[in-house]
Amino acid sequence: MVYLIAGLDRSTFARWHDHVMAADVSIATRIAQARAAAQGFDLVVAAVIGPYSSLVSDGAESIASDPRFQRRDAA
Repeated sequence: MVYLIAGLDRSTFARWHDHVMAADVSIATRIAQARAAAQGFDLVVAAVIGPYSSLVSDGAESIASDPRFQRRDAA
């Protein structure tokens, strides 16, 4: 499947995007990060767009937003 990966460079906030062919979203994200790194970008993925312009969620994203996994600062 072909995904459009869009993101930003962590240090400069420069925009980055590329089309990636991969079996799933996680693999597409890793490929995009490797390609961006080869171009000198420290990529933060902002969106993964799949077929028919559908926004695709990575499984890690849903875990990170779960309140049970939120960081709790010591009081």
